[in-house]
Amino acid sequence: MKNKIYLLSCVVVIFLSCNTEKENNPDSYRDNKEQSETLQLIEPKTDKEIKNYIVNEISLTEIKAQQYPDASLSLKNQPFKEGLNALHFTIENNQNFGITTIQNNYTIQTHSSAIFEQEFLTGNNVFLAFLTDKNKLAIKTNKATFLENIVLFDEPIFNTKAPHLFYYLPQNNQAILDFCLLNTSLSENGNQLEVIINETVFYIKKWAAYQIEGLTKKENTIRLRLLDKDKKLIPGPFNDSGERMFTIKNQNS
Repeated sequence: MKNKIYLLSCVVVIFLSCNTEKENNPDSYRDNKEQSETLQLIEPKTDKEIKNYIVNEISLTEIKAQQYPDASLSLKNQPFKEGLNALHFTIENNQNFGITTIQNNYTIQTHSSAIFEQEFLTGNNVFLAFLTDKNKLAIKTNKATFLENIVLFDEPIFNTKAPHLFYYLPQNNQAILDFCLLNTSLSENGNQLEVIINETVFYIKKWAAYQIEGLTKKENTIRLRLLDKDKKLIPGPFNDSGERMFTIKNQNS
C-alpha cells in the first residue's frame, strides 16, 4: 500500500512540475521583435481622386476618410502567456478612437476601451490591432497599427517579410469594403486586390475604404484575394479570405 501511495505522489509531483515548467518556461513565449521590425505598412498617398468601380450594377466608391497622421497605438504588454491576457494599449492624438483587433485573420473584434482581454493559444497567434475613426474605418498608418506574431510553445511560421492581406469589412449592416495590407501596396501596374461580391468580380488598384452600393439582396457573399500584376494569388496564409457572409438592412443600399 505504501508503494502505491509513493508512486501516486511521484505522478502528481511530475504532473505539477510539467505544468509549472510550461507556465514559467522563459522560452514559452518567443519574442519576435527583430522579425516584427521587418513588417511595414506602406501608407496610402493622400490625393483628391475618388476611385469608382462599377460591375453588373454593383459599385464600389472610394470613401475619403479623415486623416490622422499623428494618431498612434502601442501595446505595453510583453511577454504574453497562454490563455487570457489583459492587454493595455496606449493611444495618443486621437480622442474619438476605436480599436479593432483581428486574430489569425478570422476573429474580428471592436473595442471602445484601451484595456481589454485577449485569448492566445499554443502556436502562432498573428495578432493585428489598429485604430479606427468615428465611422469605424481603419486608420491606415504605421503609427496607428500594431501587429505581432505571438508564438507560444512553438516555432514561428509567419513570414514577416512577405506581403499580407487582412480582411476587415464588410461585416453585418456595414456595406463598406475595408482591409489592411502589410509589406505591400496596390497600384495600376503592381499588386491588386480581387474582390468577389455575389460572384461579381472587381480588381481594386488603390488601397482605401469603399462604399458598396447596388446590392439587391439582404444576404451577400464577399471574398478578397491579394494578386500580383499577372492576377496570380500571392502566397500567404491570409491572402485569400475565403468566402464571407454579410447582411444589409436595406436591399437597395
